[in-house]
Amino acid sequence: MALSSGMSHWLAQRRPVRRILMLHGVGGDKMTQADFYRVMSWLKQRYAVVPLQRMIGDILGGSPAPSGAGRSQLAITFDDGLRNQYALAYPVLKALALPATIFVCPGLVETGQWMWNHDVRARLHRLPGGALAEWARVVQAPAAQVEPLVAWMKTLPLPERQRVHALLRDATPGFAPTPQERAAYDPMDWDEVRACDAQHICIGSHTMTHPILPTLTLPEIQYELEQSRDLLQAQLQRRVDIFCYPNGSNDARVRQVAQSLYRAALTTEEGVVTANVDPMAIPRIPATAHLPLLAWRMHRPWA
Repeated sequence: MALSSGMSHWLAQRRPVRRILMLHGVGGDKMTQADFYRVMSWLKQRYAVVPLQRMIGDILGGSPAPSGAGRSQLAITFDDGLRNQYALAYPVLKALALPATIFVCPGLVETGQWMWNHDVRARLHRLPGGALAEWARVVQAPAAQVEPLVAWMKTLPLPERQRVHALLRDATPGFAPTPQERAAYDPMDWDEVRACDAQHICIGSHTMTHPILPTLTLPEIQYELEQSRDLLQAQLQRRVDIFCYPNGSNDARVRQVAQSLYRAALTTEEGVVTANVDPMAIPRIPATAHLPLLAWRMHRPWA
């Protein structure tokens, strides 16, 4: 009943907290461009959508979070720096005059390569059932289904993950992305990243190549976080001081390096931003095209 009555929205507006929305790709079945426009319009009518940089400044400065109808602050964020975010989401944001932050992996922008987990997922889907089970047996994976395999690879140390990925490439020699996969997984290029108007879009760092950071050595962590910041700043000629952990994965070593380079870091942990939030572990709210569920998540982000 709360979903249809507006009760969840009323409850959300009463809480003196800030909120950060987390999105990834736009244009697939889960979030079409029309869905995205509808969601952004709905949010604009109900929240004070502010730049993430401003929200971070208010958090670090200890400013109380506004509350009440139309005053509760919301920031919009996108992970991964995908081309569909530029081609489909950015025009909507401009049309609605909404600010957002896109977290980019500049190493992938440089090469045009997909994030490794996107490549793995697409290749695993090419293997017929028997071949998938045999490949899983060869690499000693604990499961022979696509999503459990991707999740397992995220736990591997970097050299082992790269070895397993190489074996998957060997098992899929004729692999060629479909138009639908390219639309979902292609990264932005530098021209597109630079074309994002700084008045609307803040660019943040998402590491160089989207590794799972706790699986890396300390020098590798330092490289991924520092080089990504430096390369983005060199290309954009503006400060880059907000970071987002790939997959939300972090540990004490990762947070310590992040703190030495950035003023704030975002996770994929579900939650609202309270006054006592750790600036190096800021939670977000997962987006959905289903407006009643989104309204409920504004009140209960883990829904």
